[in-house]
Amino acid sequence: MSRPSYTLNLKPLQAPDLKRPVTPDRPKTARKFAFGYFFGNRTGYSFRELAEEYAPFLREVCFPWPGLLSAREVDGDPAELRKQLVDDLRFCRSKGMLLDLLADATCYGDTAFKFAQREEYFGHLKAMSDAGVVPEIVTSVSPYIASITKLFSADIERRASVNAKLFSTLAMEYISSKFDSLCIGRDVQRDLPTVKRFAAWANQNGKRLCMTANSACLRFCPWQRFHETLHAHHFAHALEEMKRVSMPPTLCSGVVAEKRCEEILRGSWIRPEDLRRYEPYVSVVNLSTQEAARPDLILRAYTSGTFDGDLLLLLDRDYSSVLAPMIFDNKAFPAEWSQGKIAGLCAADCTHCGKCADTLKRVLRRDPAQPA
Repeated sequence: MSRPSYTLNLKPLQAPDLKRPVTPDRPKTARKFAFGYFFGNRTGYSFRELAEEYAPFLREVCFPWPGLLSAREVDGDPAELRKQLVDDLRFCRSKGMLLDLLADATCYGDTAFKFAQREEYFGHLKAMSDAGVVPEIVTSVSPYIASITKLFSADIERRASVNAKLFSTLAMEYISSKFDSLCIGRDVQRDLPTVKRFAAWANQNGKRLCMTANSACLRFCPWQRFHETLHAHHFAHALEEMKRVSMPPTLCSGVVAEKRCEEILRGSWIRPEDLRRYEPYVSVVNLSTQEAARPDLILRAYTSGTFDGDLLLLLDRDYSSVLAPMIFDNKAFPAEWSQGKIAGLCAADCTHCGKCADTLKRVLRRDPAQPA
C-alpha cells in the first residue's frame, strides 16, 4: 500500500504590507533604570505621576500590550486599556524614555512558531506603529519572536528576557545571533564575579547586559516554568482548582505562607545600597513594578540608593502582608551581606551553614508601627 504524498504550502517569511515604521532616535542619557507599566492606581499613585516624578532616572518603560501574550496578565477591555496605555507611553517618550514591549510569554500554546502567530504579532506591532508608540525594544524568550521582530523593523532592539534563564556565557553565545541585549539569569546575578564575566563577554560581543533588581522569585525555583505558564494563560483561571486540591499557586507563595523566611534571604533580589557594586557591569537595571504593591517605594529606594524600612515592600510580590507584623529591617543587614559573603552563589547548593539564620536574627523584627 503506497503512502499518500503531502505538499507543504509554506508562505515566505515577509513583513506585512506597510511602510517601514520609523523608530525615534534613542536619547543620549546616563539613565540606567527601567520600570514596569501598571494600569490604574497603586496606593494613591497613578503610573503617569510616578513616571513624571522619576523621569530623570528612567531609561525605559516596560509594558505589556493588551491582547498580546506575555508574562504579565492584563484584565479588562483590551481596547480601553490600549487607549490609556498609548497616552501614557506617549508621555514617557516625551520625557526621553525608551519603550520596551514585553512579548515574553514562555508558552504560546498551539499557536507557537506558526504563520498565524506571525500575522497576529505583526498586527499588534502595526497598531503600535499607527498609534505612534512602536517600541525601541522588544523583550522576549522566543527566538521566533526575536527573528520576526527584526523583519518588522531592523531598528528595534531584541532583548532576551530574564525568563530565558541565561546562567552562563555559553547560553548567551547560543542565542547571540537572535538577540541584541541580554538579561542575566536571576539565579546567578548576586554573584559579582559571574556578573563581571557576563559583562566582559557582552562587551566583547557587542551586547547590552541587563538585570532585575527586585524580583521576589526563589533561587533556582523548580516551579518557575509552571508559574510562568500560568501567567501566559491567565493565572486567575487556575485559582479555584488550586483551592480544591489544597495546593499553593506557586512554590514561593507556599514558602512564605509557611514563614520560611531564610528562603526569602536566599532569593535573587539586591538591596538598593548594594546595587552600586553591580552597576558598572550592566547597562539597564530593571525595577519590577508591574504587580508590586508599592511601586512608589521601589522607585524611591533604588533611585536614591538607600531605604529605611521593610525590605519586603521593595519586592515585586507582596510578602509583607503575609508576614506582618514582622518585617525585614533593611538597615539591619550586616556588612558581610553587602560584601556578597552571605547568600551569594552559595545559595545554589545550600548546606544550611547557619549564616542566613544568623542574618535573619538581625533583620527579622516586629514592625514598630504595629501595636504590640
